[in-house]
Amino acid sequence: MNIIKMSLLLFALMILASPGASIAQQTDLSPLGFKFGIDKGQAKKVIDSNGKRIVEDHKDNKDIRVILMQGVIVSLPVDVAGKDVMTELEFYDKKLLSTSLVFAATDETEKTEIETDFDQYFTTQYGDPVERDSMMYFTTTTWHLPDIILILHANNKKNTVQIEYKYKPGHQARFEDDLDEKRGTIKLDPASQMFLEGDYSKPTGYDDQYGTK
Repeated sequence: MNIIKMSLLLFALMILASPGASIAQQTDLSPLGFKFGIDKGQAKKVIDSNGKRIVEDHKDNKDIRVILMQGVIVSLPVDVAGKDVMTELEFYDKKLLSTSLVFAATDETEKTEIETDFDQYFTTQYGDPVERDSMMYFTTTTWHLPDIILILHANNKKNTVQIEYKYKPGHQARFEDDLDEKRGTIKLDPASQMFLEGDYSKPTGYDDQYGTK
């Protein structure tokens, strides 16, 4: 009996230690409370159920819609009490592709505090960023998570900070769509096929084709 229990325990530990299990534990496809791939109607239900209100809803072009929601609906790792913050949702082809926190700081000191606190937290959680870039009064810091690109934007002129979570497979589909439109061709790569079929799990062959392993 003890041997059976020990075998089951070892088997469970092997599964948890496998790379696939590790990735599954690290990947959160609803980092700000909105699951990637949902449509505008589903997002509005989430907003209403959390007692929040939409402060802006507009289309940038025929395929892109942006919604700004008052406040946040998730607990944040950094204390933002008293800060002016909104949640931004960006939809492409009616599906949610990215979610952002948008902070409007009262001055440069508050902007720097917000930027530094989140930068330190993300670096502790995910390691050193893959890229740091600055141009004029903009700074951008980027981390790559499983299936997500995390970007910390700061505008030193307007004293704003944006923390953006981009869904990698969805943005790959968008990139392919843009290329197809320019070429006048239609190519159904795994990410595009996933998007068209409404299946937002990672498609078979995605890692091998796009080198995300």
